Amino acid sequence: MTDDDLTAQVWAESRRSWPLPGSGSGQTAARFEGLADLGARDLSLAKLVEPHHDADAILAELGSQRPGPDELWAVWAAEVPTARLRASGSGDRWELAGAKAFCSGAEMVTHALLTAEEDGAGKGEEGGRLFAVDVQRARSEGEIVVGPADWVGAGMRRSDTRTLEVRGLAARPVGGPRDYVARPGFWHGAAGVAACWLGGARAVAGLLERTAGRRELDPHAAAHLGAMTALLDSATAHLHAVAGRFDADPDDLAGSARRDALSVRATIVSTAEAVLLRSGRALGPAPLAFDAEHAQRVADLAVFIRQHHGERDLAELGRLVGRPEDRA
Repeated sequence: MTDDDLTAQVWAESRRSWPLPGSGSGQTAARFEGLADLGARDLSLAKLVEPHHDADAILAELGSQRPGPDELWAVWAAEVPTARLRASGSGDRWELAGAKAFCSGAEMVTHALLTAEEDGAGKGEEGGRLFAVDVQRARSEGEIVVGPADWVGAGMRRSDTRTLEVRGLAARPVGGPRDYVARPGFWHGAAGVAACWLGGARAVAGLLERTAGRRELDPHAAAHLGAMTALLDSATAHLHAVAGRFDADPDDLAGSARRDALSVRATIVSTAEAVLLRSGRALGPAPLAFDAEHAQRVADLAVFIRQHHGERDLAELGRLVGRPEDRA
């Protein structure tokens, strides 16, 4: 897929009407399967489309104006010590200054939701305040300077992830100081990203499935295919069960959304890691060397699932199990 093809598909998929997650409509599983389908087609496509629909859900949940028909949104909420973004102002008049890392689609999107540290906020406060910005205007006026394309790895390179330099960027607050991370939808969105990972894992496993349809596998390859099938089926069932609980309790009155999201993300990551290992053992080096599509899927999946925070997320899940009163 060329860059132009990817851009066209991103815009086409962002125009689709998607059910909001955890809306009580009973359609969150369908939303997650839509995200998984995108991941199975192309993880870079999913990486650029999922944030647009996530931004729509965030804006709806926080009572703000939702994306227009000619807008493509991103959600840039990564917090890294080397790229700090500060917010100053009051009311509806705010300015952002500093740097923001891991901004996917930096030269493609028209608008974005960004997290920034509010002046006067206490050190160590979880998350940042959320702001909406007109990226297209800011790029043209020099309020946002897109950094160089210095992504050196093959995995997820086409998602155009850059670091931004921000200079006096006019911004509109969305919700209050902690509303972005405190809302139930934060965890609905976290599970949605995992649905993209699941789709990518299905696609990587798909090559061995197609191979089995053309010829009989040796016993070891057949065992790997069986194991991958069982893992993917289990991860899918877990994702659908979580979707059902989100729909049954959209306001998270039971305080279980955080635990559910952390659990299903861990399940899907471990499944994806097993698929990468088992497909490689079953197929050998040839597809990675001569099948460009498969090699790209493997590289993309290996990078994308690193958005999971590994043992930190597992430790948080363990604390929630041990101290259920901390779930809210």
